[in-house]
Amino acid sequence: MDGVEPVKILLVDDRPANLLALESALSGAGYELVKAGSGAEALRFLLRDECALILLDVNMPEMDGYETARLVRQNPRTRNIPVVFITAYGADERRVLSGYEAGAVDYLFKPVTPELLRSKVAAFVALHRAQRQILAQAEQLRAHERREHALALAQLELQSLRRQEAAQKRYRTLVEGITHALVWVIDPDTLVCRFVSPSAEAILGHPADRWTADPGLFAAALHPADRDQVLASLRAITAGSHGTTLQHRFVRADGSEAWFETAARLLPGEDGAGLELRGFSVEVTEVVEGRAALELLARATAELSGSLDCRDTVARAAAVAVPSLGEGCAVEVVVDPRAPPVRAVAHVRPEAREALERVARHPSLGRGPERGTEVIQDPAGLLDADGEGLARDLDALAAAEIVQVALTAHDQRLGTMRLFTSRPARARDLELAAELGRRVAQAVENALLYHRAKEAVELRERFLSIASHELRTPLAALLLQARVLNQLLDTGRIPVPPGSREELQRRVRGAVKQVERLGGLVNSLFDLARIRSGRLALERAPCDLVEIARDVAGRFEDVLALQGRAFTVETPEALRGVWDRGRVDQVITNLLSNAVKHGASGPVALRVSRRGAAVEVAVKDAGRGISEADRARIFELFEQGERSAGTGGLGLGLYITRSIAEAHGGRVSVEAPEGGGAVFRLELPVGVEESEREAASPPARELDDGRALVGG
Repeated sequence: MDGVEPVKILLVDDRPANLLALESALSGAGYELVKAGSGAEALRFLLRDECALILLDVNMPEMDGYETARLVRQNPRTRNIPVVFITAYGADERRVLSGYEAGAVDYLFKPVTPELLRSKVAAFVALHRAQRQILAQAEQLRAHERREHALALAQLELQSLRRQEAAQKRYRTLVEGITHALVWVIDPDTLVCRFVSPSAEAILGHPADRWTADPGLFAAALHPADRDQVLASLRAITAGSHGTTLQHRFVRADGSEAWFETAARLLPGEDGAGLELRGFSVEVTEVVEGRAALELLARATAELSGSLDCRDTVARAAAVAVPSLGEGCAVEVVVDPRAPPVRAVAHVRPEAREALERVARHPSLGRGPERGTEVIQDPAGLLDADGEGLARDLDALAAAEIVQVALTAHDQRLGTMRLFTSRPARARDLELAAELGRRVAQAVENALLYHRAKEAVELRERFLSIASHELRTPLAALLLQARVLNQLLDTGRIPVPPGSREELQRRVRGAVKQVERLGGLVNSLFDLARIRSGRLALERAPCDLVEIARDVAGRFEDVLALQGRAFTVETPEALRGVWDRGRVDQVITNLLSNAVKHGASGPVALRVSRRGAAVEVAVKDAGRGISEADRARIFELFEQGERSAGTGGLGLGLYITRSIAEAHGGRVSVEAPEGGGAVFRLELPVGVEESEREAASPPARELDDGRALVGG
């Protein structure tokens, strides 16, 4: 794009092919594309440079997209850079929610169409350029202000040296030609104005001759909130000093405010008989208001991002607009078309809130504009047959205008924000209101998405709980009948045709095994429902971990013996603590089941030992090992490692194991270098003081590679 500085876009993906695809889709659009192959490389780039947008892959090794986004948000310099996640996981509610919590503003799901990508990027780039333009304009105004300020001070310095009439005439001519600032002279004792430049009438509306005719006008024209400070600063100036520089407001003749940057010095008068205060006041209203607008938007973004509750977000939106955009604000959002809208109001005067609520609900206001802003310049014209009450409310609000802002996100109208202001809205006020409305709409949309995702998760958890509970009873009956049938066949109490008994027994045992497996799956689903709903209760009681471990090991001895596999169990005499015996049994059973299933027909070892203030159960197998990537995720819900491929299961066992360990205040971990088997460790706090025998237990011996020995 000719004449437009290229915008940097940071592309982050650990796969070069994906980076190339993104680069191809965005090339030729006037963007400067910066590629990073990891989250760490992206952070290093952001430490030394900046960009308008980050397209961030979610699934990356070492540091995934969520962690990278959180670190970007933690840096004050980069926290406002929009982050768009690109993921192949699909629109999973939990992952989308995690992305928004990490700081994402949008999601793109692979495969990404180039048109959608370019459209998304173009929108964020347009917003970035608009913000940069505002900052550039503000900097230009500040630079202009500094130049004019320096020029004025130079002229004031020269005035003390020009005592001849010709010099004074030239100075007067210069002053009269200044249109963007005020030049004034006041008495240092009485603060009565002796002279003011003709520009005073154009800038503030008060005629130049009135400033000298009315002794109190100079002080009266100062804003009431600034008056005492300005007058005190002027009185404090001493002869020979560098004077003072201060920022303050004058009140125009029409009652509006104007910001000025004033420089003043105490210098000898023209007649040389006394001193006079000479000042040069440059109007900086646009600069101050531009800075205030940026601060308001930054504050609004921070405030609105602080909650994902829809009602709280609406309340925050109403509060953040007051008093910057008006004395009152009412926000209305339609969450459910079948339910009343969510409403919130805020006003600088708390006693006016009820009147504001009634006016904001009045049907004469309508639903507001479909897009952009709409100004109601004569609120009194809204009066209908029930107008007296509305008139009283409007009088209480003292609203000269009502600015209605459509809250729209992704072409969907969510509601209306209404600003009640005592002064006419200017074009820049409407632009700021529209920008605030866009941010409010985005925050409301995020809150609604979070609410819907949360409802979906809760519905899923209720279904899991009900379904697993309803399945347990018929499965228990079916398992009992299958076991009875198996026992009757084993004892010969059921007549069968000759030669068919062994085949029938094999089939019945297979049925028992499958029903037991299905029962285990239902129990896992039931545990999952309890864990996800926060209802995993522990029945803690004093028990012996060694006894529990030996009981569990006994249930696996026959299985491993039939497979011809070595099984080593190493424990001290006893390790007592306060735990839920059944749940600890369940965890050890899960770990041994994994070792039997994935141990590649090799030996299995179980070791129980004391570790400081905790106890440890270690289970070692001789399987194919677990990759580093799998180690980071196998304890998550529905996740399985590569070595579990083809063995079935839903990926619940290790997740439930971790949840039970954490509920005890402990942890579960895995050490598994590829090709070297796997060692799963369960650590539990003791919970009570152990006996002297337990305290004297010898420390665990170490393998050559530094890991604890858990078997032969």
